[in-house]
This record gives sequence, structure tokens and C-alpha cells, in this order.
Amino acid sequence: MAKSPDFITYEDLNHEIGESMFPGSLYLYTKEENEFRMRLREFTKKEISPLVSEIEREANFELCLEAYRRLGKAGYLTLSFPSSIGGQGKGYVYRTIFGEELAAVNSAVVVTYGASANLFSAPIIHFGTEDQKKKYLPGIMSGNKLGAIGITEPSAGSDAVGGMKMTAIKKGDKYILNGEKRYITNGSRADYILLYALTNPNAPKKHQGISAFIVDTQTPGFEPVKDFELAGRRGSVNSYLRFKNCEVLAENLVGGPEMENKGLRIMMSGLDGERCFTCSQYVGIARTAFEIATKYANLRIQFEKRLRDFEGVSFKIAEMYAKLEAGRLLMLRAARMLDDGLNATKEVAAAKFTCANNQVAIALEAMQILGGIGYTKEFPLEQLLRDSKISQISAGTVEILKFLCQREIYSALNL
Repeated sequence: MAKSPDFITYEDLNHEIGESMFPGSLYLYTKEENEFRMRLREFTKKEISPLVSEIEREANFELCLEAYRRLGKAGYLTLSFPSSIGGQGKGYVYRTIFGEELAAVNSAVVVTYGASANLFSAPIIHFGTEDQKKKYLPGIMSGNKLGAIGITEPSAGSDAVGGMKMTAIKKGDKYILNGEKRYITNGSRADYILLYALTNPNAPKKHQGISAFIVDTQTPGFEPVKDFELAGRRGSVNSYLRFKNCEVLAENLVGGPEMENKGLRIMMSGLDGERCFTCSQYVGIARTAFEIATKYANLRIQFEKRLRDFEGVSFKIAEMYAKLEAGRLLMLRAARMLDDGLNATKEVAAAKFTCANNQVAIALEAMQILGGIGYTKEFPLEQLLRDSKISQISAGTVEILKFLCQREIYSALNL
């Protein structure tokens, strides 16, 4: 057997993003969905991949924003917007394909996209007034404007409702916002923020006094306190924001006057969709880690044998594949249920904590297969591992999701 080079580089792998998408991986997608995936992959290879090294190396948000704008120029930001406002009207399956392919290339770009075109926009699409849709959505769809969503606070993490302290007190035709938001993706660089605040702090139950607002970040009283330096997703922006006597017109109350104090309904309506989309990011990152480990194990020679010929390594490859595809199947089922208008809270929760845990496990195993070189920046595995960990924390921790899943199980059993 020919000996491998003493030092295998990432370039030696001739790695092509998506090469582990075997016929079985594509089997449960329609012909149209698979064609969309291939077109998107070619686009990301040409327009996004050349940017990602510097995005990661320099934590370069400007290049991340350039990638976002390229997606807008190519029409991809309109994917989940209804055709009635110029969008493509695609459902959750298409969104998960989009998220997987983009995350397989770079995590920062996909979270920048998700916070703007999904999290900021979806509440306006489903609950906003016609004037709000016309004013705020076209800029997002084109990529000329950037959105964010503001839920998390210093006192409100997993307990997003019970811990909420930000207030929005009505005064004439305005609401006066006071409070802080933390861990806000795109926060300091966003043009608009979809913000949740207490409009009735004295409501008998806190969830009865929450409303949603659209805040233009040029409004006086909006103050970016700091951008966090994250372990992963380098190049994205994650901010600590303060609102001090920030005056927002009453017309920016999402859904108009009838939705005052009904913000929890808006917030909860998008959670399953958001979590299903995040699954696609986890699958995309895990897929890339799996591909790198598989190709390296085929090239690296130790004890005059390829790594793949050692039982311990070969079993890891098989288990990584099973974890990857199991996550994809759970995600795809949840997405199809959402597209069919079915309640998929249990299925989404199971998909999210499974995809999150499997992603971290796959990234760790991939690094173990590469050994010492995997712990260096010669290969992107250390980046993929850093990008992975947040999946077990954001958009619902794995513990919260397991609790939610079992609660839905007992509810379905009428127990």
C-alpha cells in the first residue's frame, strides 16, 4: 500500500461540500427540492465560499454582511416570504435545505440570515399590519436592510416570559421603551429590531402584558452597549442592547392596537418554525465535519494501514453517519408536518435536541479521528466544534426541549 504524506493538509482531501449526500440522504426529498439544493450549492460555492475564510479568521462582519447581500441579490432571501408580497412562498422543508447548505459552508452567514429573514420577518408576515409589511419587509427581502429579534434579557434566558423586565409604557401616540436585551444576533448592526416588552407590567400574569414592536435602530434612546466575542460563529454579531426612554410610534406595535398585550401569541407562534430551521444548521455543520473525517481516515496511514481500516475508526464513521442521518430524518418529518399545518411541537423538540447533541458528538469524533492535526487551525474542525456547542444552548436548551417533548407526550396520551 502506498504511504500517505507525513503531513496531510485540508487541500489534500479535495473536499467538496455536500459529497456525503448519498442517494439515501436525498431519497425523501422531492425532485424539485433536490434541484433547489443543487442550485443553491453551486451558488454558495461560487459566491459565499470565497468569503468564509476571512469571515472566520478576522471575525469580519462586513464580509458576512456582504454574503447576506449576495443572497438577497440572488433572490434567496425571499424564500420564505409569501408570494403576495413578492416572495417565493416556500415552506419549512425548503428552509431546512437552505439552512443546511449554508451552514455547511459557514455558520456566521446562516445565523445572520436567520435572525433577519426569519426571526425578524416572520412575526410581521403573520401578524403585522399591511403598512408594516410594506414598510419593513421589502428591504429585508432585497438584502439592503438587516433585521434582528429582541427577546432575551439579562434576567430572561430560558424563562423568557417570567424574567422579562423591559417595559413599553404608552404615552399619547407613542410607547416609551426602557430596558435591556442580551445575546441579540445582528443587534448592534441591525436596521430594525422586532422587540418584545411589557406593556402592562401589572397584569395578573406576566404573559398577559407582553407586546411586540418594530424598532428602527436610528431611534434616539437605542444604545448598543457591547458586542460579545463568541467562541464560535465568528463574523456574526451578537449584542448587548440598552433602550433608555426610546420612543416608538404606536403604529409600530406589531399587528396594531388589537394586538396590545398579546405579544406572547406572536412570540410562541414562531418557535416551532425557528427551532426546525436551527436543526438544519446543525445538520449542515455535522455533515461537513463527517465529510472531513471520512476523507482523512481514507488517506492517513498509521501502522501501514489506513485509519479507516482500524475497527475503532471504522465504527466511528458508521456511528457518525447514523447520527447525521437520524437528525436529518427527524428534522424533515417536523418540517413536513409544519408545512401541512400540523402541530409539531413534540416532533420539533425531539429533532432539535437530537440534531444539537448529534452535531456536537460528530464534531468531537471527527476531531478525534484526525488526532493532533484536528486540534489545529490547519483543518476547520476546531471551528466546526466551536460553532457546534451553541446548538445545545440557543433557541431552547436541550434540557428545556426534553422537558417540552415529554410534556407533549403526556398531553397526547391525555395523562
